[in-house]
Amino acid sequence: MKLGNLGTSRGKEIGWIVLFVGPGLLLALGIKFYPLFRGLYDSLFFFEGGWKPVYVGLDNFHRMFLDKTVQQTFFNALKVMLTIPVWVLFPLVLAFLIFQETAGWRVFRAVFFLPYVIAPIIVGQIFREILGLQGPLNAFLGLVGLKLMTTAWLANTFTAIWAMVAVVLWSFSGLGIITYLAGFATISDDIFDAAAIDGAGFLTKIFRIILPMTVPVIGYWTVLCTGGMLLWMFPFIHALTEGGPGHATMLPEYLVYITSFRFFERGYGTTIGVALFFVVLTFTFFQVRFMYEAGAPRQKQKGGAA
Repeated sequence: MKLGNLGTSRGKEIGWIVLFVGPGLLLALGIKFYPLFRGLYDSLFFFEGGWKPVYVGLDNFHRMFLDKTVQQTFFNALKVMLTIPVWVLFPLVLAFLIFQETAGWRVFRAVFFLPYVIAPIIVGQIFREILGLQGPLNAFLGLVGLKLMTTAWLANTFTAIWAMVAVVLWSFSGLGIITYLAGFATISDDIFDAAAIDGAGFLTKIFRIILPMTVPVIGYWTVLCTGGMLLWMFPFIHALTEGGPGHATMLPEYLVYITSFRFFERGYGTTIGVALFFVVLTFTFFQVRFMYEAGAPRQKQKGGAA
C-alpha cells in the first residue's frame, strides 16, 4: 500500500514537472534550437534566386575566412568588447551612489532607468541629430571654447564606433543599475555600518565591500553586456550609421542582415551568423565559468559560517 502511494506521489510530481517545464522546453526548442540547427544546415548551401538550395559544403566558411569585410566586422566587435570594463563599472558606481542614498537619489533612480525603456530605434534617431555636424553637442563645444573638437561624430571613421558605443551605454546602463541595486540588497547593513565606523570612504567601500561581495552579480552583468555588444546592437546601428562610414561601425550581426536581406545571399549570411554564435558562446562560456569559480569561495565561507 505504501509502495503504491509512493508511486502515485512520484507520478504526480512528474506530471507537475511536465506541466510547468514542458511548455518552456518546447518554446526553447522551437525558438532557440531549431533555428540553430537550421542555420547550421543552411550554411552548407547556396540559394539560387534566394530560395533554391544548391549544396556547396564548406565553401561558405572558406569564403568567410577570406572575406575582408567579415574580418573588419569582427575586428570592430573586438574594439567594442574592449569597452566592457566601462559597461561594468559605470552602472556599478551609479548604483552604489543611489544605494547610499546620495542627495536626490530617488530622482536619479528614475532618471537613470528611463533611457532603457525608450525604444532603441528612437534613441538612435535622437542621437543621430545630437551628434550631427550641426547638432547640439558641437554647438555646446563651440560655446565653451572647444570648437577644435567638433566633428561629425557618426561620419568620422575614427569616432563613429566610439560614439555609437556611448549611445548604447547610455541606453543600456539603466538595466545595469537596477541589476546592481538588487545585488546590493543582499549585503547586510551591518557591514556598511561597521565600515562607516572605521571611517571607510567611497572608494574603500567599492573595492573592499561591493566588488568582493557582488562577484556573481558582476559576472552576470558582464555576460549580459557581452551578449548585448554582439547581438543586440542592430537597432542602434540601423538608426545611427547603417554600418558606415565605410564599414567603421559594421558589426557581424548587422552584416548578417545586409548579406541575407539586401544581397539575398541567405546561405552566406547564415554562415556569418553561425560564426558569430560560436564566438558569443566561447566568450560567455569562459565568463560564466569564471563567475562560478569566483563565487565558489564565498559559498564555502557561508557554509563554514553556518
